Amino acid sequence: MITSTARATKTILIVDDDQAIVRMLKEALGLFRHQHAYKIETAGDGADALAALHRDQFDLVLLDMYMPRMTGLELLAQMRHLKLQTPVIMLTGNDDTRTAADALACGIFAYIPKPFELQHLEHLVSLAVSSRSPATS
Repeated sequence: MITSTARATKTILIVDDDQAIVRMLKEALGLFRHQHAYKIETAGDGADALAALHRDQFDLVLLDMYMPRMTGLELLAQMRHLKLQTPVIMLTGNDDTRTAADALACGIFAYIPKPFELQHLEHLVSLAVSSRSPATS
């Protein structure tokens, strides 16, 4: 049972090749005032993220679109192939509507063009991690 002072921990995978973005996201997640605390793991590209997804379960993936070795869309296709139901919020510098449509067709939870408002991300993260059963038993 969770006491009123304890917060359930949700595990988030941040996938981005830009370390400044990764640091900013980690810091922001630490400041969000949700009912959850966040354990953060990171991957620098889709290939590393795929390895992490094989190894661990996550409550949410924050995913960049364009990265070396494997793009965000390629990772989404692999996640679909593996039948992973992990919510994905795609954060991208590309504001192209076709790219957004492609990502949404892959079943992502949300598509957010960079730069974005942290309040918007905070709201979406809270919704996404609350939208499914816990990743761990």
